[in-house]
Amino acid sequence: AHDLEARDAARVLGRLALLVVEVRRHRDDRARHLAAEARGEEGDKEFVVCSLDLISGMTEGMHGSIEQLITGSQLPQLLYQCMRDAQPDVRQSAYALVGDLAKNCIGTLRPGLSQYLPVLCEQLAPEFVSVCNNASWAIGEIAVKVGAEMQPYAEATLQRLIPIVNRQNESLNKSLLENTAITIGRIGYVCPQLAALHLETFVQAWCLSLRNIRDDIEKEHAFLGLCAMVKLNPRAPINALAQLCEALVSWQALPPPELNELIRQILHGYKASIPPEQWQQFMASLHEGVTARLVERYQL
Repeated sequence: AHDLEARDAARVLGRLALLVVEVRRHRDDRARHLAAEARGEEGDKEFVVCSLDLISGMTEGMHGSIEQLITGSQLPQLLYQCMRDAQPDVRQSAYALVGDLAKNCIGTLRPGLSQYLPVLCEQLAPEFVSVCNNASWAIGEIAVKVGAEMQPYAEATLQRLIPIVNRQNESLNKSLLENTAITIGRIGYVCPQLAALHLETFVQAWCLSLRNIRDDIEKEHAFLGLCAMVKLNPRAPINALAQLCEALVSWQALPPPELNELIRQILHGYKASIPPEQWQQFMASLHEGVTARLVERYQL
């Protein structure tokens, strides 16, 4: 039965890939494509989007076992072409698939990272919120899987992400701000020395974006990255210490043990570096709930 399911999945994946090939071949006839656009026809685009979304669904359902179906197929190169499509909806679905592949079977993307990552970085522009959101999420998923291999792309990515997260007062999409902050944290997690150099330029906005998100693995990665950056550059958050404390105690339950210990070390480090009277004044200036958690969880 398992072999039958695998054969069925391979057949479906193959047909979806062929559909993308045929549709893209049709759209590459520029004159025909422009004429269709002028008539308001979007059928071609919908075929590609649906195919990409179905492959994303298969990837989420099959997890790592889909890797053997993708290896040796046309999908990685087709995906790269869709990532550069003129239609935002196609790019949005393509970046979602990149993120799902990174999360479940990074081996399918590794050979093409030098192609994929620069394209994802180029799309970190909030004019197309969903495209930017998915590109940011995909970069974060890649980063936590490839670790130090992210280094050649980290600086350029941060240069695009930091201005977005700093747009706190411009009614920018809340999910985009949160996803951007998570990706910055994930880059800080895998490339802390490089990211720590920029910490002062975004730490306040970063803390504001992530103090209300739910406890999950993405938040854990982001805060591990924050702690790594703070330990390397502890002076950077001095002018945002209140926001930092609010973010560090924002976990509804205690953070995972490794992260919780890092948070404890950072908070006690700041307490030890500030004169006692000033520390007491600082604690008194915080929201009552924040102070209570700092005392209860970290004995400050």
